[in-house]
Amino acid sequence: MKAISEDFSWLPPKEEWDFRSIAVSECRIACHWEYSRQISQVISHHAPIDAKGSGKTSVSRNQNTQPYFPSMYRQAARELFPQPWLSLTKEQRAKVIESFYAMPALQVRKLGDFMERMKWSATATTKTMQPYLDYSYVIQPNFSVHGVGAVIKEFEAWARKEAKQYRPSPRAKGAEPPFDALKWLAVLRVEEARSKARVRFEQAQDSLAAYRKKNSQPDSNGVFPVYASQGAWSKARADAQRLQSKTMNDSSELLAGLS
Repeated sequence: MKAISEDFSWLPPKEEWDFRSIAVSECRIACHWEYSRQISQVISHHAPIDAKGSGKTSVSRNQNTQPYFPSMYRQAARELFPQPWLSLTKEQRAKVIESFYAMPALQVRKLGDFMERMKWSATATTKTMQPYLDYSYVIQPNFSVHGVGAVIKEFEAWARKEAKQYRPSPRAKGAEPPFDALKWLAVLRVEEARSKARVRFEQAQDSLAAYRKKNSQPDSNGVFPVYASQGAWSKARADAQRLQSKTMNDSSELLAGLS
């Protein structure tokens, strides 16, 4: 019987975590796509049980009726979601990239319209809803009384003050592709598999080393999930969970630099 350190059969499918083949040119979209898949899985997991007691969830999980689908993509990408990015063909990846809507500087919707699009939130946990509570605003312009000029002036003053609560846009200094975020996500998925398989941390690290030796390929972007200590590994997992929650309503960390 093989030693567990040499047996990496417990690892998730490679397209779920071995992101070494992702190119710089596709990194932002690929990273956003993978975190969106992760969010979709979380929401599906919290879907309500069918009222008839059949044991099935009331939310269909086929590719055309996802409980969560990132709004940054046109309908053309829906048929491919939530397939892993690395399972898509070159042509399919190009289709997703072409369907991408650039992030607008501002989105304004009536509260009723926002809530209509957020119907799935009735099944979400406090954790999955927190980003919407932290990063969404209710704006009530009084055009009839004060006029558009006064509203714009008031909004500008508020926006300049509120912007100080956020990191400056990285456009001026050139945002780096988020390969670190992909590495964090790899850790999160490997860690989930490790916990499920009840593999000790030290054995898991040996398994990763054995996998890497057998599946040798360049890692010029440092995305393979290897860290110097268990503490650094745990931090990477926590970073992935933080970014996963934030991405539901604010994808700026993943998509900065795209236009």
